[in-house]
Amino acid sequence: MLMAGAAIGVSHLVQSTRAGALYGWGALVFVLLANLMKYPFYEYGHRYAAASGQNLIQAYRQQGKRVFIPFLAISVVSAVGSFAVDAFVAAMLLQYLWLPEVSATILAVGVLLFCWGLIAVGRYRLFEQITKWCVIFLSVATVAAVVMAISTTFALASTASEASITLEVANTTIYQHSSVFSWSAVPFLVAFMGWMPGGLELSIWQSLWVQADGVEKGEATSLEAASFDFNFGYVLTVVLACLFLTLGTLTLPEQGLADEPAVFAGQLVGMYTSYIGVWAEPVIGLCAIAAIFSTTFTVVDAYPRTLEAGLHELMPNTKASTFPIRQAIALTLIALAALLLTVFTAGFEPLIDTITIIAFGAAPFYAWLNMRSIRTLAIEDQPQPWLSRLAVVGFLYLSGFSLVFIALELA
Repeated sequence: MLMAGAAIGVSHLVQSTRAGALYGWGALVFVLLANLMKYPFYEYGHRYAAASGQNLIQAYRQQGKRVFIPFLAISVVSAVGSFAVDAFVAAMLLQYLWLPEVSATILAVGVLLFCWGLIAVGRYRLFEQITKWCVIFLSVATVAAVVMAISTTFALASTASEASITLEVANTTIYQHSSVFSWSAVPFLVAFMGWMPGGLELSIWQSLWVQADGVEKGEATSLEAASFDFNFGYVLTVVLACLFLTLGTLTLPEQGLADEPAVFAGQLVGMYTSYIGVWAEPVIGLCAIAAIFSTTFTVVDAYPRTLEAGLHELMPNTKASTFPIRQAIALTLIALAALLLTVFTAGFEPLIDTITIIAFGAAPFYAWLNMRSIRTLAIEDQPQPWLSRLAVVGFLYLSGFSLVFIALELA
């Protein structure tokens, strides 16, 4: 559920629906490819922790400073971007539903401080439970909306076919899906797959969570238990990504994509209410906010945890310090995210695309580190041959797409 909570956010609510709206069913190919090609590197996260008792940050440090310091630098950039984007999407939903007069930037900073406060005082268990049930309800509502949307689409297609009627709406441009299999689609695909289902740093969080789970229980988490938990969450994220893309394909093209954040938030909620009913707007809105809050909450916890662990590995003497390092890191990242949201005025879509493109560009580096780390395990703990081969294919896929994107940008 931590995996699902971290992934079901911007990648699903925003990027998957945008992909469906812009490119239709063809984008489904890249949803499945992104999840398949990243799977081995996520799997290596919990595998390494369960088999060795260590986390991937420790594994990276053992590979030397020449890779560890770049890893920390990329983590800082990714953390600031993730804080900003996740909180901004939560803010645009809050702005649409209840606070239209409040600046999205102010709301985003408020969201980050709220999540940090819950973590700092350790009183987030109730919120965690509420979020879990909201994510479950949002999932059920998504399935219901998709079924209704497909039924409506087939009914309209059948009626139009029988009557042989062509409808023309005055002063309205009929929205046509672009081809996803074109060079012009590459920049969006790179941004789309950057966080589909999440950045590859999620594999590090997996290792930290498995390690922490073992400490809390007083015994090491077995590889079988860790694998079951991971695969359950992963399958859930893939299915929901496909459903969000379906809603974007069937619903958003009729409206076109809005440029204003609050209007786009209205379109997201409207994907449900247009089929379920207007009565569901506050419920769906609340669940969507809970879903993005769960992602924001996860990154506000995971990135400072990652950077603190990295600092301890780089400077072992800091482990004995009584200074609240993790809290200081979190507040620093919140301040930097607020600065980013203030100075980045190009719009919310360029902001999301910029951060997710950076995530995709960093993916081959994380994949390479994970492949090197997993080779240090004992033979009995090594992944199956098919998974190792898929990792090689995945590394080539991620690297190749990144090189193609760079070549197109420089051309």
